[in-house]
Amino acid sequence: MPTTAVFLASLALGGMVFFSFVIAPLVHRRLPPEHGGPFIREAFSTYYPLMALLTGMAALTMPPFWPATILALIAIGFVLAQLLLRPAVNDLADRRAAGDLAAAAEFKRLHGISMALNLAQMVALALIVWVAIDR
Repeated sequence: MPTTAVFLASLALGGMVFFSFVIAPLVHRRLPPEHGGPFIREAFSTYYPLMALLTGMAALTMPPFWPATILALIAIGFVLAQLLLRPAVNDLADRRAAGDLAAAAEFKRLHGISMALNLAQMVALALIVWVAIDR
């Protein structure tokens, strides 16, 4: 069993689950938007690079070709989210806050894409960890 790769992938999966299902909902429920928004924005500026690092390192240490390839694609997804999606979502959130209705609709669309990407990455990671542990 590729212990290092499974450990790194498990760390990433645990971080994703905790952030997505505990931290983000808690921030949105407990903090006013003027505090919660900047907090989540700052958290994502750390979340994406950290998850890219963990899944990228897992890809490099995972011996079987297909799991390593999937891990590499997950890492690339985090890099693209950090470089392309996050700045666009942040810009749209700012424009939405200023009353731009078109920006609000586009924010909703990109936010949905972001959540779908995150969920797909989470499911793929869970499957990789499960298959690797089951060997």
